[in-house]
Amino acid sequence: MSLGKDLASIRKSQNLTLEDIQNATKIPLHILKSIEDGRIFSDFEENTTYIRSFVRSYAKALKIEDDAIIQALDEKQAGTYSGSLLSEGQQENIDDTFDAEDEDVTDDEYPQPTTPPQKNRPADKTPEPKTTISAESDGVDWANLGHSYNPGRKSSRMWMAAIVVLVIVGLGTAAFFFGDALWGDDTEDPVEEVADDATQDELPPAPADTADINNETLVPANQGDSEADADSTVRNQGNLAALGDTLTVSVYAAYGQLEPVRVTSDFNGQTNPFWVEQGVAHMFDFRDTLMVRGQYSRLLLLFNGHVIENPRQNYFSPENDAIMITRSVLSQDEYLAPAPEEFPLEVGPPDSVSYLIRF
Repeated sequence: MSLGKDLASIRKSQNLTLEDIQNATKIPLHILKSIEDGRIFSDFEENTTYIRSFVRSYAKALKIEDDAIIQALDEKQAGTYSGSLLSEGQQENIDDTFDAEDEDVTDDEYPQPTTPPQKNRPADKTPEPKTTISAESDGVDWANLGHSYNPGRKSSRMWMAAIVVLVIVGLGTAAFFFGDALWGDDTEDPVEEVADDATQDELPPAPADTADINNETLVPANQGDSEADADSTVRNQGNLAALGDTLTVSVYAAYGQLEPVRVTSDFNGQTNPFWVEQGVAHMFDFRDTLMVRGQYSRLLLLFNGHVIENPRQNYFSPENDAIMITRSVLSQDEYLAPAPEEFPLEVGPPDSVSYLIRF
């Protein structure tokens, strides 16, 4: 018996499509197809955690009891699964249902990286998808398969590089033409003092009180604040330019298991769920905005070896119902300084840090 076909049979009995399941779970469509046709279980031993997470999310969307799907997964892993999810009547109709459905399946449902679809060639025997999966690193996860072949990724990176170059050129031009306006106050003060000294030499002696008043340097009350604001603006602009095109923030399950934490990167705009064991941290790339939603009391956010302090209080977005970390937040001096030699919190650093998904 096939666990994937049993799940597909239950889905069809509820009049649900794969798109309905995708909308409910946010799992990429071709991963849902690989669950139903059983291809995802070919790497069960190497990617047990991720495969079990995907199948449990699929089953939850079908309102299957968690204990039942866990038992079915255990049987599948042990090679003893015999259709425990279905009633006897449902088991008799599984093969007929899938035979009829396979007649309408074409190779276009499974994207190939280099070769076009070929007629009369079943998708499950095509070598290209298997080669793509094996080319990934040992730590590959199935969530990454949804974004392995993004045709607009290369062009978007080229556009980002062009925009960064234009911003740097613009900042350099502004500094060249308006540098005197930003730092002019510092260069004018010595000239005024020399002029005052020459004037005092020409004037006749004055009473002590008058001399004290003349020798005082009159400084506008808000001049110090203006100079500090200008310095802060220039420093923040420099920090933004110093950050690379791609930023990376780690989600650290410091105080308990995250089950799950949901992460949205502006690389693709999709929200993906991740189950993270306590003590483990996973890295996520983004350009300008990263949103994190989950058990906030159990997690820490790390950037450049620094802990992002109080993200729930400081960077929570009510509109998105999530913590929103932006490029401007990470351009602060405290996050660009060298990482501390020791982890600043008693909980200690992560036991392991790795990528769950690459965009």
